[in-house]
Amino acid sequence: MHQFSNDAFNFVDKTARIGQNVKIWHFSIVLADVTIGDNVSIGSRTEVGRGSTIGDNTRISSGVFLPSNSVVGKNCFIAPNVTFTDDRYPRAGNDAYFAQPPILEDGCSVGAGSVTLPGIRIGAGAMIGAGSVVTKDVPPKGHVRGEPAREKAYSGIHQEEFHELLTPQALEHYRKTGETRIV
Repeated sequence: MHQFSNDAFNFVDKTARIGQNVKIWHFSIVLADVTIGDNVSIGSRTEVGRGSTIGDNTRISSGVFLPSNSVVGKNCFIAPNVTFTDDRYPRAGNDAYFAQPPILEDGCSVGAGSVTLPGIRIGAGAMIGAGSVVTKDVPPKGHVRGEPAREKAYSGIHQEEFHELLTPQALEHYRKTGETRIV
């Protein structure tokens, strides 16, 4: 069962493979050869590029841009107005264009208004703070924020789970500074 807001107000290419219980909202575009898993919600004004894959139970909020051949894992959350890029040297008519789409591993969350540069991998369970500019790969369970995004400790969870989720770099930062939250 698919639920599209209204076929007159969005575009889903006939070659897209859409799972069960998928919701695609107003003014969204799903291009050719996209694969969308089960229980996915794609917000209004979102573009999903040709050949992209979106895993089960993922939520993509409104105003998101996913370039062609992006990979989004299962149980991911992408907040409103997030932009993923795939061209390191953007120029109109660039014959040397080489696409470098993003890879989002299972369970990651990407904060509102953030921008991810080409070819970036966001690790499983990672958290990107709102408004961040992600310029390099984020490790699994990493927590980054800022411009450029840097790894920080995070306390949005119970204290006993806190150290288990941190990468070694973030754990060292926490030990040195005592910082435990994203500000």
